[in-house]
Order: sequence, then C-alpha cells, then structure tokens
Amino acid sequence: MNDVIAGMDLEGFRERYPDWLEANRPHLEAANWKEAFKTYPFAVNSSAPWTPLRKPLSECTLAVLSTAGLYLKNGQTPFDAANIEGDWTFRELPADASPADLGIAHDHYPHEAAEKDLNAVYPLDRLRELAAEGRIGAVARKHYSISGYCTRSDLVVEKAAPELVAALGAAGVDVVLHLPV
Repeated sequence: MNDVIAGMDLEGFRERYPDWLEANRPHLEAANWKEAFKTYPFAVNSSAPWTPLRKPLSECTLAVLSTAGLYLKNGQTPFDAANIEGDWTFRELPADASPADLGIAHDHYPHEAAEKDLNAVYPLDRLRELAAEGRIGAVARKHYSISGYCTRSDLVVEKAAPELVAALGAAGVDVVLHLPV
C-alpha cells in the first residue's frame, strides 16, 4: 500500500484542491457534476504496482467493494450524502445481510436498478453461483461499500484505502471485485 501512496502526487492535489473546490462550489451545489469535474485536480498515480494473482481464481476468496453507498440500516451510520465533498469512509457488510437489511446513501446515481435487484450494484448472488460452479474458490464473509462520490482523493488514499486493505488481508481475501456505480 505504501508503494501506491508513494506513487501519487497527493501534495500537488492538496495544493490545487481548495481553489478547485471554491471555484466549483456553485456547480457542486447545483449537482452539475459534468461541469464541476472538468477541472478536478486528479491525484495521478505514476507507479501503481501490478500484482498478478498468486493462485488460480478457482482457489481464491473474493470480496466485493461497491461504490453504491450501501450500509446496514440497523447499526451503521449512512454515508454523508449531503456533504458537498462527499464521504471518504467505508462500511463493512456481512455476506449474510439480506437486501432488506441494506440502505443506499449515495445521491449521485439513480437507484432504480439497485432497488429492483441489488445484484446490479452488489452482486453477491452471482458470486455465490460462481463459487458453487467452482469458478471462484469462495465468497468472503465480509464485503465493503464506499460512496462513489468523494472529492477528497487524499483522504481516500491515505485513510480509507489502507484500512480496507488491512481488513481484506485479515479476512484472507485474495481478490476484490470493485464495482464503480
């Protein structure tokens, strides 16, 4: 994880971010994302390491990282969808949570497909099928969700990502299926 952080220009991002936020606050408040993000000061990663699988996928434990803003209705605080900068935190979701146990706290995408079939943004049923067929080794007991809207790249990289990597490693997860919404 330190290699990833070292390869990112987070200081440059931090220098440019306040001016971007101030200049684009009216666009953000008006939900004019296309205009606001035309000049977003992306923190570019110049040296992301390639990490090949160490074993066949049929032997790997797989976890989901969804950007749908999912949280447990009973027991977890929803993401701060009203915050103009978004929410950089994550939520741990047990694999046995039913769709009725989960809420969506992400206001920057239409929820119709997810409300009709949660597999559209959190495909645990499809992964269970793949595990039953032997195409993946196992479905992890814990999965994760973030809010796909967050303007604070530095906080995602320096705080959320290392915590997620540690949790995934502790759970014996080999592969993460990242689902951008």
